Amino acid sequence: MSSAPLVKRACLALLLVALPHWCLSADDIPSATDACAPGEKETTPSSAFTLIEEGTAVRHEETTLEWRRCAEGQRWDAEANGCRGRPKSASWDKAQKLAQEAGGEWRLPSGKELLSIVERCHFGPAINPQVFPNTPSGLFWSASTDTGGLDRAWCVSFFGGQYYRAGKTQSGRVRLVRGELKETQEP
Repeated sequence: MSSAPLVKRACLALLLVALPHWCLSADDIPSATDACAPGEKETTPSSAFTLIEEGTAVRHEETTLEWRRCAEGQRWDAEANGCRGRPKSASWDKAQKLAQEAGGEWRLPSGKELLSIVERCHFGPAINPQVFPNTPSGLFWSASTDTGGLDRAWCVSFFGGQYYRAGKTQSGRVRLVRGELKETQEP
């Protein structure tokens, strides 16, 4: 009997153990189904996201958008698998500046993009806690200006996942995104 299949399996097992955590797939983001209210189904399951950039960001496969896992002001802690620190609160103008300072292709999301990561099976916060750990329940700015009043912009409350018009001088939080929104098909 040849030992080649056994050696191949042993090599594969060793390779899988030696992979750095940032090479892990979406299956490696733990499920958040236990955070859902009884009888409710996840709308943004962990399996819809792929870890990128050593776990500091995720790719939402349905929309093709890439999101920072932590709100601005927080930092990713790989050892704890979570976001540390306090998210910054900023006016809409300061939120725009934070996005510019992040560099690269990072930007404030549109209102539609921000709504694409709302988790509807629970609230407080209404976001997948495994994909976006330690997200506060407050308002998060979008880049979308309210056309009914130039002194207002659209934001999403991650307490209940609702879309709001807020005065640009109000305080809100910032979660950055990059890429182009791929429209998803409704069932």
